[in-house]
Amino acid sequence: MNARILMLWLAGVGAAWAGEVLDVGVERIEQRYAVDIDARFNTPAERLRVLLTDYPNLARINDSIQRSEVLEKNAPQQHCVRTEAHVCVGLFCKTIVQVQDVGVQADGTILATLRPQGSDFSYGIARWQFWEEPTGTRMRFHSEIEPAFWVPPIIGPWLIQRALRAETLKSVANLERLAESPTESIGP
Repeated sequence: MNARILMLWLAGVGAAWAGEVLDVGVERIEQRYAVDIDARFNTPAERLRVLLTDYPNLARINDSIQRSEVLEKNAPQQHCVRTEAHVCVGLFCKTIVQVQDVGVQADGTILATLRPQGSDFSYGIARWQFWEEPTGTRMRFHSEIEPAFWVPPIIGPWLIQRALRAETLKSVANLERLAESPTESIGP
């Protein structure tokens, strides 16, 4: 999803607790960057799905998102969503635009495919999968992006990987906080 982008996090192992990150990986494969998260939540999968598909309010999940809007509604569970995120790593900052086709599949998986036109990436895909376990809801997130902007050699890839990891972890923490808060409502 989004592209998706990150800051500070807890990656604990041990007894299950709210928003437990079981595994996180960020890697660079040629010009693409991949993020994989395996997490456990103490909230139903449907609540997580509802929060992740509340497109006009995605900034509640990650405050790097400055704007998010539905451009097209192609079916009840199929939308074209545009996001603008402002991400900083050290002294380097960039506003990133993504236009994605996002849909909820029959099994509850959320799949987002990037539209290069209007985006700052030439390729992107994101997938959120959920299933119930005795200890809570398990979520696996996988994302791949390929920047269409210039990345400075040597330090650039390291900075992007660092930002992706931090922003993804921040999003998971906020998603858990929102999902477990009885006062958080969905929608405008």
